[in-house]
Amino acid sequence: MTKLPSIIAMFLAFILIAPALATVHYVMPNYTWQLNHTNGSQTGSWGWEGPAVTYDNFSLKVYGERIMLYSGEFHYFRLPRSTELWSDVMFKIRAMGFNAISFYVPWMLLEPKKGVWDEVGWSDLELFLETAQLSGLYVIARPGPYINAEVSGGGLPGWLQRTTPILRTADLEFLQAAENYTVKVAELIAKWQVDKGGPVILYQVENEYTVAADSYTGFPDNGYMQWLIEKAKNASITIPIINNDAWPAGNSRPGIGVGEVDIYGHDLYPFGLDCSVKEWPENVTYTDLWAKHLNMSAGTPYTIPEGGAYDRWGSVGYDECVKLFDDVQARVLFKNSYAAGVKIFNVYMIYGGTNWGNLGHPFVYTSYDYGAAIAEDRTINRAKYSELKLHANFFKVSPGYLTALPNVNFTEGIVGFEINSTDNQVVATQMTGDNGTFYVIRHRDYRQTENVNFTLRLPTSPGDYTLPGLSSTFVLTGRDSKLLVTDYPFGDHILTFCSAEILTWNSYNKTTLVVYGNVGEYHELRFTHDWDSPSIWSTPDVKIWSSNHSNVVQWTVTSERQLGVVNDVYIYFEDRVSAYKYWTVDVWPSFSPGASSVIIYGGYLIRTVSETWLPGLVTTNLLITADFNQTTTLEIMNVPLLARNLTVNGEPVDFTVNEHGNWVAVIDYEFPNNGPVPDLVTGVQWSYRDSLPELQSNYDDSAWPEALLTTNNTDTAFVLTPTSLYGSDYGFHSGVLVFRGHFTATRHSAILNLYTQGGVGYASSVWLNDTLLYSWIGSPDEAANQTLYILPQLDVNYDNPVNYTVTVLVDNMGLEENLQVGRNYMKSPRGIMDYGIYDDQAKDIVIPINWKLTGNWKGEDYTDRVRGPLNEGGLFAERMGYHLPGAPSSGDTSRGPFKDGIDRPGVGFWSANLAFNLDGRYDIPLSFEFQDPEDPSITNGCRVWLWVNGYQFGKYIPHLGPQREFPVPDGIIYTNGTENYIALAIWAPNEGGARIPWLSLKSGHPVRTSRIPPGTVRSYVAESYYDGREGAY
Repeated sequence: MTKLPSIIAMFLAFILIAPALATVHYVMPNYTWQLNHTNGSQTGSWGWEGPAVTYDNFSLKVYGERIMLYSGEFHYFRLPRSTELWSDVMFKIRAMGFNAISFYVPWMLLEPKKGVWDEVGWSDLELFLETAQLSGLYVIARPGPYINAEVSGGGLPGWLQRTTPILRTADLEFLQAAENYTVKVAELIAKWQVDKGGPVILYQVENEYTVAADSYTGFPDNGYMQWLIEKAKNASITIPIINNDAWPAGNSRPGIGVGEVDIYGHDLYPFGLDCSVKEWPENVTYTDLWAKHLNMSAGTPYTIPEGGAYDRWGSVGYDECVKLFDDVQARVLFKNSYAAGVKIFNVYMIYGGTNWGNLGHPFVYTSYDYGAAIAEDRTINRAKYSELKLHANFFKVSPGYLTALPNVNFTEGIVGFEINSTDNQVVATQMTGDNGTFYVIRHRDYRQTENVNFTLRLPTSPGDYTLPGLSSTFVLTGRDSKLLVTDYPFGDHILTFCSAEILTWNSYNKTTLVVYGNVGEYHELRFTHDWDSPSIWSTPDVKIWSSNHSNVVQWTVTSERQLGVVNDVYIYFEDRVSAYKYWTVDVWPSFSPGASSVIIYGGYLIRTVSETWLPGLVTTNLLITADFNQTTTLEIMNVPLLARNLTVNGEPVDFTVNEHGNWVAVIDYEFPNNGPVPDLVTGVQWSYRDSLPELQSNYDDSAWPEALLTTNNTDTAFVLTPTSLYGSDYGFHSGVLVFRGHFTATRHSAILNLYTQGGVGYASSVWLNDTLLYSWIGSPDEAANQTLYILPQLDVNYDNPVNYTVTVLVDNMGLEENLQVGRNYMKSPRGIMDYGIYDDQAKDIVIPINWKLTGNWKGEDYTDRVRGPLNEGGLFAERMGYHLPGAPSSGDTSRGPFKDGIDRPGVGFWSANLAFNLDGRYDIPLSFEFQDPEDPSITNGCRVWLWVNGYQFGKYIPHLGPQREFPVPDGIIYTNGTENYIALAIWAPNEGGARIPWLSLKSGHPVRTSRIPPGTVRSYVAESYYDGREGAY
């Protein structure tokens, strides 16, 4: 065994010293063992020889063992710099029953300047993989080089705007630009492959390489895909290489030769990409998915790498998206994918996170919550989380699904099967295998909101059954689907049929089966056994008949748990809401023979279960790490045989054993005795400074870069200016761009034409000296604006020339994505597209302008290596580093951002220090919430930036919306009494200035947690303070 990596060693150290610690609530075991491999050679844990990861037409195999890869997308860069919070999210994913995560790697963060690596970014990537290994999750690595992902440039670095190739093709210049990153990222990921002791199980090249401009005739460029594949393999990538077509187009599929991947996958976005849809659209439960898969890649497992929708500026907000992409949508649309036999399934997103620090592309705002199962603030209160937990836990105990294949006709022509309903409104898809048969029952019109009665005729091994046999009909609730089974093994028994859905089962000590349905539904099941005269017991409303080594069970779902017992088979009949409260947790380490997992009912989150020996005894202590948001009763089923004591979060807990042998313990919850969080309006002293001193007559811009470039490589717009005024040409790729144009008046009257571009939602303001000429406050549909300004009367003096300065602010909302090959949209410029001082007829340019420009301090040579290349823009306060903790106060406390704001067009900057204590035993979500004014003239078209300890964690644009609340993770904001540094910038674009009426720091419901506190392993906030920034202007 090779030496454990540092982070794993740190976590294991916590385990070893746990008995001596008072704060043992954050102890976590190492789940690397779950990945079924050892460090070292090509020979696996059981003497396996050959590739560690293989596949056939059914599924993936790890060391010869089939697995259902049930994955969730989680972008480490959207939860910055926190190994501990990555671990928190991963254990929440694992607790759902998922066995994998998928993630993108953003090229633009790792190579922000050609040939120059961001070492912190590379460190983050490696630590993320290490944390996944610790958590026992497989990883699908998706390093691009193009990733889309709603990030700036689709992940392509801004310096590519200065190059000439057709992006995402085998154009030699693009390959030369991408080679360093492509090789380096593959080499790093290769070290973390399954056969090297790591978690990486699949490697995706490119992303959605599916669509090209009509004018581009070289697509698909299979030579480009082949180049990426060869670079990966030359870097020692040995795991299967996959792709994700944007839809089932067959690009790069196995069998095409050049550019073919090992496993073909395609995305599935049935609602499109816009989560503001009010109603479910027609005809999106596709019935031809399996047939298309057979036509394109019959020899590989059916793979769906993505599917979801995001929100945009000016849209509805993620609270509304959650209502559309909820638990109901998941159980209808996801089950349609299961019906198509998907065996590699990735939920995009499982945790969305935050587009902090100018990370997003123009269409998206700060939040990337995505309506995901785990909310942006890492809470798991959404029903979608619990619904997906039901799905994943079913597959976890259903290996027969891995070799079951769908009927090609999907919902028609199933031999021996009948489903009858009014007007044939209910349909079914059968998946047949040698270890059980699976059926997805759904409405023909998936939007159906009314309940529909139906009956079934099911072919099974003992014979055909017409169901229900003891009642007249079953019911399919509106907007529901069911995943049912026949001939399904559980323990030593076979479930002949079951009209309810299975959550999980466990055959340790006794056989426990948990099934569920909706309240009021009638159900039947039949299972076989070897007993001649089994003992039978049940709760009053459950009926059990025994005959010929089988039992038939009948019940109607209620909100109260029901139970049937046949010898040592315990069947729990639950409603859906109660089923949401179950957890199935692997036991590690386990000393009781055969005790691989337990079933637990209750608790906000069950993270881990393990056994430790009791001193001097051949018995064990059962240790649980869990989170609680209220006083909770835990019921532990299938308890390991040797276990005698119970410890929860490091504390001994008393328990009773009920009549069914389950342990029952009450976990008391006490609300923490926290003081109030600071009142940001009345309880904090704000310090003000002007952040647009460029308007002052004595401002010196002699150190600014001059706009001298006379050539430009953009191919998305005609070059209309004598020299380039595009930010990326000078190394400025994020945030606000500031331009200063100098000219000498040669006539009294003139017109200024200015054409700016910043991406949808952007703003621009233009001043002549200190006089505002015009502002464009932004629209969610407009990426550019062109306006003619009648200049004030100019002074003309040929003996003593009068100099004027035009100051222009342009908000770069992020670089465009580049989904369509051949258009090079990513190279759409940011800045001034055209300008000119014309005569008063706006016909001829009469006065030349000499320009300077700036953006973030030092551009691609940025100095804040902790927060990365995009966190800062070009506002004066940012360039000076005044947004960083430790920055000097201006001393001007006479003007606050709320009552006063800024009284004229310009940019104001405020900073404040605040400290508060929250009980560290609790995970308490924190967010900053702005309040929209009743009178829009108060905010007056402004836009606001929020920094927390130097991290830009909010961009608030009141007139666009929709985001007003900005979650900030623990670790970015300190909750342990350490002083926090908060900063705000307000860009007032109109006469009268602007202010914000209110800003509050909100705390959510405290969860008593067993997570590892942020800062335990590392803290980057403390490593990057204001350092004076010598030479900053």
